[in-house]
Amino acid sequence: MLSDVLDVMANKAISSVVVVEGRRPVGIFTERDALRIIPELLDPKTTTVGSLMSGNLVVAPKHLDLFEAYHLCAQKNIRHLIVVDDEGDLFGIASDTDFMKVLGLDVFSGQEKVENIMSFDTSSLTKHATLNDAIVLMVKSSARAVVMTEAEKPIGIITERDLVRLGREHVDSNIPLVDVMSSSVITVQLGRSNYFAIELMRQHQIRTLVVVDDYGVFQGVLTEHDVVKKIENRYVSILNTIIKRQADDIERIRQELDEKHVLSAVLHESLGVSLIIADPGKNVRYLNPAASALFELKREGIVGEQIEILFSKIGMATDDLRIALDEAQGGASYEFDITHQVKNEMLHLHVRIAPIQDQNGNLLGFVQTIQDETEKRRSERKLKQAASIFENTIEGIIITDADANILSVNPAFTRITGYEEDEVRGKNPSILSSGRQDKAFFKRLWESLQSSGYWQGELWNRRKNGEAYAEWLTISVILGASNKVKNYIAVFADITSSKIAHDEFEFLAHHDPLTKLPNRLLFNARLTHSLSRIKRTGDNLAVLMIDLDGFKFINDEFGHQAGDRVLEVVAERLIANTRSEDTVARLGGDEFVVVLEDIMEVTGATDIAHKLIQAISQPIILDKNIMTVTASVGIALSSIIGDNSKALISNADGALYQAKSDGKNKFICA
Repeated sequence: MLSDVLDVMANKAISSVVVVEGRRPVGIFTERDALRIIPELLDPKTTTVGSLMSGNLVVAPKHLDLFEAYHLCAQKNIRHLIVVDDEGDLFGIASDTDFMKVLGLDVFSGQEKVENIMSFDTSSLTKHATLNDAIVLMVKSSARAVVMTEAEKPIGIITERDLVRLGREHVDSNIPLVDVMSSSVITVQLGRSNYFAIELMRQHQIRTLVVVDDYGVFQGVLTEHDVVKKIENRYVSILNTIIKRQADDIERIRQELDEKHVLSAVLHESLGVSLIIADPGKNVRYLNPAASALFELKREGIVGEQIEILFSKIGMATDDLRIALDEAQGGASYEFDITHQVKNEMLHLHVRIAPIQDQNGNLLGFVQTIQDETEKRRSERKLKQAASIFENTIEGIIITDADANILSVNPAFTRITGYEEDEVRGKNPSILSSGRQDKAFFKRLWESLQSSGYWQGELWNRRKNGEAYAEWLTISVILGASNKVKNYIAVFADITSSKIAHDEFEFLAHHDPLTKLPNRLLFNARLTHSLSRIKRTGDNLAVLMIDLDGFKFINDEFGHQAGDRVLEVVAERLIANTRSEDTVARLGGDEFVVVLEDIMEVTGATDIAHKLIQAISQPIILDKNIMTVTASVGIALSSIIGDNSKALISNADGALYQAKSDGKNKFICA
């Protein structure tokens, strides 16, 4: 409710309240908005702040330069600037008072006369006027205060802040102004300096002064906002202007500007920059705390010291300093870099020396700044290292935004995928998808990223030319403000070659290198698996042990190359005459074995054995030579022998031995 806002503003003596939804600013209620409460007879306890607030916000990011923020306020003619973080959430608020304090605007406008900055207006009423008259006048003339006069002299004042208090108390608008005005009027004369006026404001903790002439006659008002708005374009050059105005005598400069206040405001708060001002004789006259800390000496021990001697005392080289002072003495600025060892750290300092001159170019002194760039240099090195790694690593790197849209890729990405950065920027990495991973795979991947901020694993993607490749991928989540996802970084290596080599090794470990059939190891594994299955299903299987007849003759007569080719042909014929669910393996030499699945009757096994013998006995033509081998087959059925693999193999082997003994080229069942 509005009453809550008015309570906060009154209790904390603040001029505005930002209205938010969640953390996002949606409006601002200022003292100016309180002007509507009394005339419109609004009840603060039942009126929502949303009905009075201003929704036309002027916001600035928190990283905006302070002077740029000040310039924005002056340009928009506003007194309150809402500051947001990177996510657009409320970070704070900057007001005229903040700019006055931090930027030292009082110092830079100090020589300006009040009459050149004040608002000359007719914002005055007699003591017989009502509160409503005052509000109407404030709205009509856009005034921030109304002055009550008697015989043209101020006797009271009512400001926007007073209206917050009165609105909170639900005061009648027809009440005589004399009953609610502040009778304690703080005045300042037209001819006074702006610096004097601002000090007066600070002393009395007010933001509005009543301006009078030498006879005490009301002339207008001077507000804090007048100062902020009207000296905007003079901020950067004002210090040099002040010095030039007092070209006759540098001692007079120090007296006129008040050494204590001016140099404390301008130099003391120079935000980490060491500032030194020296006279024409190169003797230090002023320095800020940063400079005192750099030279590890108290201010009293530095003032009056020669700049060159000051450098020498702490072991700083003076060669460039002498050149800089000579250049500045001739009217030019000079900058140089220097290193300085402090305890266990080497500082990197950037020094700039410039002359202070009057309007005629006469030297009034020197101003020297020393900026510690150690952290900047360190950050630059880290950035260069990171950029070098990004550019030169052999792993591909993808950087995306929070929505997984590609922002940047490195050269290794292009080498691996074939895509140039311009072709993928703004797109989703799914353009590389090979289709080999299903939706469930990516669902698990994203769940891991959301829960742990990390995922690592192997997947297959596709290059620009359509070729599939295997990669080992690591994805990391980069969090920003409020722990929200800012980026994803994916680093991947092309492991296609190693995976192919690994797959080939795995194949050779379980297959015969000549015929590519399963070897003894894989045969035993498959037989064990098949026996486990038939235990559950009640099916049967048969094991056929096969040995070639006459193979030794071919080896001896035609050589081992011919023998190897015969073995390959036999393997092809065995595969061609069995089913895909059956297993055909080579145990070694000219010995093969077949596992027949789902064989319920003996005749099923004998029919296939006969078929295999017929197929193997067909002539083989090699280099115009016709060769023939036959086969002997021993059969063992699980329905007879049982489901023990060793017993099945042993019985099939025994039946094979009997077949060869009985004349070969036949089959026998165990």
